[in-house]
Amino acid sequence: MKKIVLIAGERPAFLHAAPLVSVFRKNGIYEPVLVRVLKPGQRADHDALVAAFDLADELRLIEIEQGTPVEETAALMLAFEKMFNALEPSFVVPGGHDSAAIAAGLVASTKGIPVVSLDAGLRSYDRTEPAEINRLVIDSMSALHFVSEHSGVYNLMNEGVADERILFAGNTAIDSLMTLIGAANNSRVLETLALKPKKFVTVLLSLPFKPSIASNRESLFKSLESLAASTTVLLPGGDASKESLGEAFGETSGLRLIAMPGYIELLRLLKESAFVLTDSDEFEAQLTVLNVPCLTMRHNTSRPSTVEVGTNVLVGCDEQEILEKASVILARKKTGKTLIPERWDGIAAGRIAEMLERAH
Repeated sequence: MKKIVLIAGERPAFLHAAPLVSVFRKNGIYEPVLVRVLKPGQRADHDALVAAFDLADELRLIEIEQGTPVEETAALMLAFEKMFNALEPSFVVPGGHDSAAIAAGLVASTKGIPVVSLDAGLRSYDRTEPAEINRLVIDSMSALHFVSEHSGVYNLMNEGVADERILFAGNTAIDSLMTLIGAANNSRVLETLALKPKKFVTVLLSLPFKPSIASNRESLFKSLESLAASTTVLLPGGDASKESLGEAFGETSGLRLIAMPGYIELLRLLKESAFVLTDSDEFEAQLTVLNVPCLTMRHNTSRPSTVEVGTNVLVGCDEQEILEKASVILARKKTGKTLIPERWDGIAAGRIAEMLERAH
């Protein structure tokens, strides 16, 4: 049977790739091999996700030390070259837009193995962002582009990609959400933390801080202090968050630092939050489907559909903007159900498998 190798570096990549492994295992068209790249500290969360998707039989691990993007990419290219020589895959599918995805795509391209792009065509148009460069490079060397939202179609067409290579399949990360939401609902994390649904706000910050956040650290902390005066503010990340903000958290009533939970527990916290404040685009799609308002501390997003029809609002790092939008959300008695982008329905992986079979 022909092999298809799916690459998962960071967690978002795993969540895009995992549903495809399950589909290929069931339909028997390709033998799926899921390659997970693990860095120190990721093992516990990884094991929980592998168990939730029952992927142990299809899994291969590459463990690397934390390094610069160049160091990680070089090490991974050597590992992927040996692996692809042994497996002789028909396709290589990078699950995300990280160092592992770039390394796998480059090795596959040099060996003449077709690369398949998931979540193709996403663009933030911010080339200071490493993920944006990675998206452009991966799409440029892909034979097929599976698009998760309409903006991806328009972007690829504008970049000269042939129509027949652009396939609108939907968002496989939402497939993962549908798979994991039951386990998340059964999580006892709210009881453990003595939290009530919709009576707290979750703040997710990249650590170390992105330059835009680091330069506005004082304004951010004032925003968190103001929010904590009216509701509980939950800040996963523990001492790392406290150290990064550099303020006396103990004196701020209502602001709670906790250790970063595993993904399933975090998903429950996000689902039950009144809203989420974040500097990352990692959860924009999931929060839209869960109908949880998201205030994103950025001036751009690679997923414009979450702004157009979802719950996502770009607020930058402006304290007044953050607090104004937060007060509107917290004052609402009820929130209407938002629209969900087309084909974010939990069955995107099945469509991709069918399209891939027809294309080849």
